[in-house]
Amino acid sequence: MLSLVVAEGPDRGAVFPLPPGEPQLIGRSSESLPLTDRRISRRHAELTPDGDRWLLRDLDSRNGTRLNGRLIDAVTPLAEGDRIQCGDTEFEVAPEDAPVRDRLGPMSDADEARLAAAGRAVASLSHSIKNILQALRGGADAVELALVRGELDLARQGWPIVARNLDRIHALALNLLAFAHDRPLDREPTLLPPMLREVGDLLRPAASRRGAELEIAIEADLPQPSLDLGAVHQALVNLVMNAIEAVPERRGRIRLGASRGPEAGVVTLFVEDNGPGLPAAVRQRGFEPFVSTKGQRGSGLGLAVSRRIAERHGGELRLEETYRNGSRFELRLPIEADDASDRTRGPLPRGEDDLGLEF
Repeated sequence: MLSLVVAEGPDRGAVFPLPPGEPQLIGRSSESLPLTDRRISRRHAELTPDGDRWLLRDLDSRNGTRLNGRLIDAVTPLAEGDRIQCGDTEFEVAPEDAPVRDRLGPMSDADEARLAAAGRAVASLSHSIKNILQALRGGADAVELALVRGELDLARQGWPIVARNLDRIHALALNLLAFAHDRPLDREPTLLPPMLREVGDLLRPAASRRGAELEIAIEADLPQPSLDLGAVHQALVNLVMNAIEAVPERRGRIRLGASRGPEAGVVTLFVEDNGPGLPAAVRQRGFEPFVSTKGQRGSGLGLAVSRRIAERHGGELRLEETYRNGSRFELRLPIEADDASDRTRGPLPRGEDDLGLEF
């Protein structure tokens, strides 16, 4: 079986097998090979199996498709060793078991650093997913045993474990999408009280499972800022979920609210808790992707994604240094939209540049 090896481009080193009988699409659409090269069209080129060979066809792409340096304008058969260029990406058609490193040649220090950082990120996410699945398995086993025995009390003990970890895997999936997905903001004037109440209603069961109280505190006569409702909703969910995991069991208190200021033209959404707070040594690093203060329970994406959402709105996410007996995170957002801040790219939180990931 053949494979496509990315020899040059943003995804250098990636390998895509070409399974017999399964056409493959090169592009940036959801059904294409997962590539990050922005010069590749959404539907750039197609590889189609034809017996024991593969055929290459350009799909009227913006920059064309080259085979061994020449633009193609018709369906063209491929052979082992051929080079396909789409955008800034160059593929080599290689046997499935070919040593990838030998085909790429020497890597630059920047490539080595990027691959090492990507490896650390994958390892971090793998540990997080593994821990969630282990907890789900334990809770599911308890519920299954209860069903076999017909013991409702035992099922009640196992279900909170399942529900809590379903919350965690759901939050992780949403944050991974936000971290990697490139989409412009969809702003509209937003009524803050309904949004905050919706976040409260969504997460109050998770707080209750920890024995924590979740209070909503909304200042009267708030303005209607121009926000991407879905993005800000996710940022608040991240902050409240962090608070739920931080507060002490059976005596936790969380306060989600909104107020004006502190300066004119700004609205502040805040989350307060009575947890231990972030140690001074990790307050800044806590906003970096894949850095977690929760040990094996955290993926390290929540704060990084929330800060990025704030920055894309032209605002900021702050940890209030003077707040005592817990933590207070403030999402400070401009009331009026700033077109200069409404963009899909911008300065990435420290640490993300090493991964070659884009928003």
